Amino acid sequence: MIFPDNYKFVGIKDQEERGGPIYFSTQYLISRDGPSLYAVKSIGEGFMRETEELELIASGQEIAFYPERVDTRNRTLLIDLAYEISREGRANTVVFQGPDEHITFVKDPDPGQVLKIEVMDVSPPDPPWLICTLQGLEDCGVLGDLMVRFVPRILNLERFYCPSVYYPCRAGGLGRSLDSDPVVHERPRIVGCEVSREIFLANNPGKEHEFINVCPIHCREREFQPQGPFITRCCRSERRGRTEKCGQPGIVVHWGDGAWEIAEAVRCLVKDLRG
Repeated sequence: MIFPDNYKFVGIKDQEERGGPIYFSTQYLISRDGPSLYAVKSIGEGFMRETEELELIASGQEIAFYPERVDTRNRTLLIDLAYEISREGRANTVVFQGPDEHITFVKDPDPGQVLKIEVMDVSPPDPPWLICTLQGLEDCGVLGDLMVRFVPRILNLERFYCPSVYYPCRAGGLGRSLDSDPVVHERPRIVGCEVSREIFLANNPGKEHEFINVCPIHCREREFQPQGPFITRCCRSERRGRTEKCGQPGIVVHWGDGAWEIAEAVRCLVKDLRG
C-alpha cells in the first residue's frame, strides 16, 4: 500500500514531462492526461524546481477520482473508501481532494494496515463516555494521522440488576445507588469498583454482601477480556498510563481526564505499538 506521508506534497497538472517546473516539496504528481500518477524527483534550488525523474505508479483505469471532498488527513477513512472502490472495479488507486484543496491518494488500499484499538467502557451512559469522546476526537481530525480504528467493548451494568442491587452513584440512572440510598437489604449486591466497595464498607462495616467488580482493569466479564491493544479508564489516578491485561498492551486514562489527555494517551499507545 502506498499512502503519502502528511508532509509529502502531491501535485496535479494537466500533463507532465521531464524538465517541467514543480514545487520544491512535490513527491508525487498526478497528471490528468491519461490520467497518470508518478513519483517524482527534482533538481535545482528555490521554491520551483525542474522535474528530473518520473516513476509511473498507476495510470488509466487503475486510477479513480473520489467524487466528494473528504478529510484528507483522516487516513483510516481514506483507506476504507479506497478499499471499497478497489473491490468494485479495476481501479487500485484512488485520488482524494479535501475542502482545503489538498490532494492525496491511496494505492492498493489495505485495511489490515489500520491499527485496531479496543475501547473498554461501561454503559450507562449511552454511548459510554470514553467511546463518545474518542468519536469526537476522530470527527474533528485530532487522531486522523494515526491510522487507527476503535473497537468498542461495552459492559452493560444493567445485566447485574437484582432486587438487592446497589450501583456506585445515581448519575447512572440505574436505580439504588451508594451515594443517595441507605443500604437496607440483608445481603446487598454491590456493583462497582474497589472504591465503591470501600465506600459501602465505610458506611456498613462488617456487613455481608455480594461484590461484582466492574473496574475494566480487574473485571473478569468477557467484555473486558481484550483480544488486542486497548484503552480504558479508571477512577484511581495512580493507575493512569501503560498497562497490560490478558497479555495485551493497553493504556489507562483517569475517570476525570478530558479530550486532550485522552488524545495524548492514544498517541502514546500507538507510538509504543508501532515502535
